[in-house]
Amino acid sequence: MSGVHIEQVDERDSNWENDEPRFRVYLHGSGDSSTYGWTDTYDITGADVLQVIDWAQKQAGDSLTYAVALVYDDNAEDERNPGRGRGLVWLVGMDGNDTAATSREAETQERMLQRRRHPVRVCPTDSMSPDAPDARAATGHQGLPPPPNG
Repeated sequence: MSGVHIEQVDERDSNWENDEPRFRVYLHGSGDSSTYGWTDTYDITGADVLQVIDWAQKQAGDSLTYAVALVYDDNAEDERNPGRGRGLVWLVGMDGNDTAATSREAETQERMLQRRRHPVRVCPTDSMSPDAPDARAATGHQGLPPPPNG
């Protein structure tokens, strides 16, 4: 991974926290060598990022790609431009239908494709609750893979 920079910081430099994040999951019906394709999009609340990644991977199986973003509502921007204050901070992957404009974006899309065969490992205590809704139940989308066994 190129361009990674890590620096120690003073944790007291942040002024606010949000313990009720809204995550957005993109499931892409992409091809073998491209993340481009149909998209089903879901917002998830009441979970942490590991639970959301676990849910996304279970929905995607080995045939879809997925991406996870943190939804950010910028109230100041919404006041200046009503209806334009919501944005995304990509946590895993990116919009699969975006054309990679940089080598970093191309690398991100390649990692999205590789996660089909090599998923992120989430330990059982960080897994999404088995009671969480399944995307197939929510939409009936025929492109989604069959639910995982177990």
